[in-house]
Amino acid sequence: MLDKKAKNPVIMDFAKINSSVCDAFIVCHGTSRTQVEAIADSVLANVKTKIGLNPSHKEGLENADGF
Repeated sequence: MLDKKAKNPVIMDFAKINSSVCDAFIVCHGTSRTQVEAIADSVLANVKTKIGLNPSHKEGLENADGF
């Protein structure tokens, strides 16, 4: 995300919570729709490459207008 210049990334680590539906949740923003889409594409590609899985859910592309 940082290589795509994501703004204010926050990583919430839920790995130690037994009843959590995910291990981590990441929130960030970008300055334009193009940047937000590039960040999202980069995250999806990196997850697929590094752990061999597709993320189970993604949000924000419908309103990816930036700030």
